[in-house]
Amino acid sequence: MCELLAMSASFDTELKNSLAAFQPRGGQTRPHADGWGIAIYSAGSGDPALVKEPEPAASSALFGLVRRLDMKGRTIIAHIRKANPPATGLSYQNTHPFKRSALGRTWVFAHNGKLPGIEHVPLRHHRPIGSTDSEHAFYLILDALQEESDDDTGRLGDEQHFASVLERITTRINHYGEFNYLISDGTYVAAHAHTYLHILSRSCVPCGNLEQVTLVATHPLTDEERWTCLVPNTLTLLRAGSVVHQVRTAGPASVQAWEAQERLNASV
Repeated sequence: MCELLAMSASFDTELKNSLAAFQPRGGQTRPHADGWGIAIYSAGSGDPALVKEPEPAASSALFGLVRRLDMKGRTIIAHIRKANPPATGLSYQNTHPFKRSALGRTWVFAHNGKLPGIEHVPLRHHRPIGSTDSEHAFYLILDALQEESDDDTGRLGDEQHFASVLERITTRINHYGEFNYLISDGTYVAAHAHTYLHILSRSCVPCGNLEQVTLVATHPLTDEERWTCLVPNTLTLLRAGSVVHQVRTAGPASVQAWEAQERLNASV
């Protein structure tokens, strides 16, 4: 199982603490040693900085450099990879997050799970660079969003419509296997818990302004009790650090896996 991490914030937020907790999972505390990647959208930029490599995160000098640079962002998508199956090539092209332009913006995507057979579903607008089922699923989502957009403006409508399109294509892909994923265009982060993901929201009021930060991770990054395990088949839409929409998807999710994770969290 790969490890996912997302952050959505209403202000430029330091990443070093979250990345420091995330890095050891790439081959030190967990057996995910097949690559890592971090995409960072800063305020006013629709094109994320993307750093990734097909090397263990825990021992990566490049990952350490990203941490030491003390970068800030309003939206991040990060991934630590466990290749599944192992025969899937360890290469830059197969390392998450994936990045692609569509609908006048730049999207990034990261996936945890396995989707055997998804590569046989035709793509209309995009072609994979690598050989993973994850990248194919990413382009199926982008295809669906493009098909549902306004032909003249390329816009997707309101948040409810955006979430509705994601719900329909996610439900379709769910039937191929496990489909926990994160996708962002820099404004929104959509997080789908097919089996399980965890979520934590924080707020503070510096200088009289309410500031919000929400983290999503496969496993909690801290020992804070506010981490919540999302119900299976839940699609959560975040913007500026807040949950703005939540919808259920359909598919053969493992409720038993969710319940087992809840019991594990309770025992820690």
